[in-house]
Amino acid sequence: MMGANDGIISIAGVVFGVYGASMNTWTIFLAGLTATIAGTFSMATGEYVSVNSQLDSERSAKDEQRSALVNNFSQEAQFLIQHYQTDGISEENARLLAQQSMQKDALGETLHARYGINEDDFISPAEAAIASMMAFPLGAILPMVGMIFVPMTYRVVITLIFVIFALVLTGYFSAVYGNTPKKTMILRNVLMGLLTMSVTYLIGLLMAA
Repeated sequence: MMGANDGIISIAGVVFGVYGASMNTWTIFLAGLTATIAGTFSMATGEYVSVNSQLDSERSAKDEQRSALVNNFSQEAQFLIQHYQTDGISEENARLLAQQSMQKDALGETLHARYGINEDDFISPAEAAIASMMAFPLGAILPMVGMIFVPMTYRVVITLIFVIFALVLTGYFSAVYGNTPKKTMILRNVLMGLLTMSVTYLIGLLMAA
């Protein structure tokens, strides 16, 4: 969702900015295409580096926890008991649960309790990069189509409708996946998109003056 949202807002900003400076369709197309290609690779490489950094942190935490279990197994078991108690489990049940957890998967349980890390959910940098690489150009499609293929008379209005519609969709699904208020997310998304297009359009007008 974030990659698609960035594609919508970024490319909408570019095409509106170029439109403010020059209404030439070919110029708008070249600028939009160039920005889409640059944005696609920028998102992919940025995501790859970011996820790799996160993965390095998770691996480091795993190594530290493995060492802690070797050197202070009983202390880690006691930490797990206290962790369970903070979740509302009685001391007796917490001790029993911690004993079972430490026997079954001491590293996984303590890693999750201390760092909130699940061994089965380690992120793949390559997968994250590919997802961003696919999402960004998908988001860029609507503003590009509006500014290039719609007749000049209706170009701005139709492109605005396309962009707002796309931002409503990405805002809605982001809110669903993030379990956040839908109206707030959608409104914020649309307002930021409109702000971006307005600023770049005004800059385009100033550059053409």
